[in-house]
Amino acid sequence: MNSKNSVLTDYAYTEILRMILSGEIKHGTRIREDILANQLDISRTPIREAVNRLTQNGFIINIQRKGLYCVKFTRKELLDIMELRITLENLTFEKCIKMASQEDILRFQQTIDEFHEKLDALQNKNEEPGRKVTTLLHNEYDIRFHVDIARVSTSTRLIQYVGEVENLLLVARQRIYSNHERVEIIRRSWEQHGLMLDAIRDRDKKQARRLLEEHLALMKETQVNVDYFDEITEYSKEPADC
Repeated sequence: MNSKNSVLTDYAYTEILRMILSGEIKHGTRIREDILANQLDISRTPIREAVNRLTQNGFIINIQRKGLYCVKFTRKELLDIMELRITLENLTFEKCIKMASQEDILRFQQTIDEFHEKLDALQNKNEEPGRKVTTLLHNEYDIRFHVDIARVSTSTRLIQYVGEVENLLLVARQRIYSNHERVEIIRRSWEQHGLMLDAIRDRDKKQARRLLEEHLALMKETQVNVDYFDEITEYSKEPADC
């Protein structure tokens, strides 16, 4: 692949992933490369390469004799991904507690502080910020917090896997935050982030492990114990209205 195609593929990958995570491409809907190429105003080749990468990373699935679809998780699939996340994060927190410098810890605190500052600014501007705005803000800083912890390990593979699992879970979050409890869910999540940082600062592996289990319990409570998920996932025959 030449450098121009590589740049276009990266662009297509980022844009299609953004559309999936923002809900512009709805879960379970058909994806057509020609429609995406027209929308992004680039040729089919980088679109095809980007879709292949998204398929490999689990955001798009290729159903034989039916076509390409935006992934839609069953309850069991989501639980499997959450269990994988907690396994990976137990490892990242263990390494972080052992290896984190004071500069790393200050960076984690800055992420928490920046999130609260931006959320407060949204709330001061509007008593009830839009669901999408608050959700995207939470998602951006939540991924930054967890991936930054993984980065302390300096393990390229571990950082990559944590990022991919975090992004996969974003696919499942889109409807969760549409309910009236989203503000409380976000508040509880960031309260846990603060306690996790305290455990890192105190080099307390046992406490970090306990907090990660509580974080998993919150994910299960708010992302699995809802009526949205079905054990049998059906995919629409109609292409996504991108």
